[in-house]
Amino acid sequence: MQMTGLARRFGCASARGLTIGLAAAFLACAAGPALAFDPLLDIRVNDALQRGDRDAALATLDVALAGETDPAVVEDILARRAALLSEAGRALEAGEAYARLAGAIAERAQDKAPELIPVWDKAAIEYEKAGAVDLAVDANVRALDIVGSANLSDGTETIARRLEALVDRITDDAVGERALDALDAYAALRQAQAELASGVDTRDLSDPDKGYKEVKIYYATDRERSGSELPVDFYTGRRGKLELGTATVSIPLGHRPGQIEAPSIWSFDFRPDPQRHIVLAKVTPQADEAVFAEMREQMAGTEGKEAFVFVHGFNVPFHEAAMRTAQMAYDMNFEGLPILFSWPSRASVLSYIADTAVVNLSGRRLSKFLEDVVAKSGATRIHLIAHSMGNRALTDALELFALRHKGEPAAFDQVLFTAPDLDAGLFAEMMHTIRPAANRITLYASNRDWALAVSRQIHGDSPRAGQGGEGIVRLAEVDSIDMTSIGEDMLAHSYYANNPSALTDILSLFWRDAPPEQRCGMTREAGEKGDYWSYSPEPCDGAALLSTLTILRRGSVATVSEARIFMNRFILSSAIDPTERGRLEKALGRLFSGT
Repeated sequence: MQMTGLARRFGCASARGLTIGLAAAFLACAAGPALAFDPLLDIRVNDALQRGDRDAALATLDVALAGETDPAVVEDILARRAALLSEAGRALEAGEAYARLAGAIAERAQDKAPELIPVWDKAAIEYEKAGAVDLAVDANVRALDIVGSANLSDGTETIARRLEALVDRITDDAVGERALDALDAYAALRQAQAELASGVDTRDLSDPDKGYKEVKIYYATDRERSGSELPVDFYTGRRGKLELGTATVSIPLGHRPGQIEAPSIWSFDFRPDPQRHIVLAKVTPQADEAVFAEMREQMAGTEGKEAFVFVHGFNVPFHEAAMRTAQMAYDMNFEGLPILFSWPSRASVLSYIADTAVVNLSGRRLSKFLEDVVAKSGATRIHLIAHSMGNRALTDALELFALRHKGEPAAFDQVLFTAPDLDAGLFAEMMHTIRPAANRITLYASNRDWALAVSRQIHGDSPRAGQGGEGIVRLAEVDSIDMTSIGEDMLAHSYYANNPSALTDILSLFWRDAPPEQRCGMTREAGEKGDYWSYSPEPCDGAALLSTLTILRRGSVATVSEARIFMNRFILSSAIDPTERGRLEKALGRLFSGT
């Protein structure tokens, strides 16, 4: 979920049926930092397509592309343009469009990013349809080069087979040599991976010599499969049937809490490397009962019997949500079940309303899935985290769940609504029904979250539940936390996981069920609707506290005196800065005793 570009982050997307007034609200969004994106673009493209005028739709995209500077919006426009050309049967132009899209992605993420594999794959298919054999070969070779550099081969057999079938038709000798070299390298990679799978390499997944740890997550999704076996392209943004499975994410041992490491020209990384970058390595759909059997087996070997279910927000593809889920589990040293629920977001800034149209149906499916998690996972403490538009799915799911289980003990421990893109009044009403289903409910809000400000304008100036400040939603059933002070990270619209100190707060909830007054960085404030809590990162913004809490939790520490002894004996170096030591001890004292 590491997103680039203001429009992708803020969700300033167009919507079918927007009135002129709402369009003006969108344009008001653009009055902030430079944002050239035209919010009516998607409406005009769809209107042209409905009239049967595909050329007009393409021309509309071309005009928008010529004036756009935001990289995320450029990529979304290029992807839409390429898809339209492919649907029109204009194969050569479609191949060129996908190649152009690959070039744009490479400028942002470097030319060996895994997300380029499906783009080059699509380019190769279109070039082959057009009879442009050498161009098709070049696109296939580029895809296999990335596969080799990232040490990923799952789902790439079709690319290799397609390339093999084209070798005899190549007209350029240099292209032919590149193709043979790519096939040889791919064969060697497959052989090495086969030896590893057969047990020739028995190193532990966290072996320092390996340089990374593999984190298994569980998932449920009602996205439609793409037909590709590539992990980064396995699921689409189209609606499908609910499906369960597991995914493997590699996280480098040098990972910094809260980050999604990726190739960057600024760090002189030009290709994805599991020793330096977080990579979605494998996606494995399975029968529902097989997934729950794996969950129960894992729970049998842990004392805590915990799980968390994460529901992502608007404009998020499956692979980014999977990496974020694994990163959160890794950073919190979470030994329970990390579970992702991924609804069919189209992962495009152009598709805000399309996302709103599917998220509520996904909420019904999420509700049924949560029933199964409670009954079949083996976890006895289940936490829920939703972000942005994903809160619409979670609130619907929990409301239905609570109504079905009225009068029963709470099924869920910690429920966190982070930056919910939901009408504030509706959220307040739903909490009355939802509250009995959870041990504690926490709202993370911000008055500097631009996506929510835009959403408020789109929805007729109706306050959003995720907006902070003195007007923050305040309910007896909810701990309302204003996270505004985290600052510019608000603009990333994913501060709940991008800031280590926010993860520390989540960990405090998971571990100790600590009320706000016992958590680091919390100050009581008086608001328009009653008291709420504001969060300040200064006392707890280092990764040291997060790491300390993860270790103390694993050590089953129960009192503040035990925590201090354990910390001083096993965690902290005698050379640690006294200020840092004092800050850690104060945070621990507050967490355990509220002092």
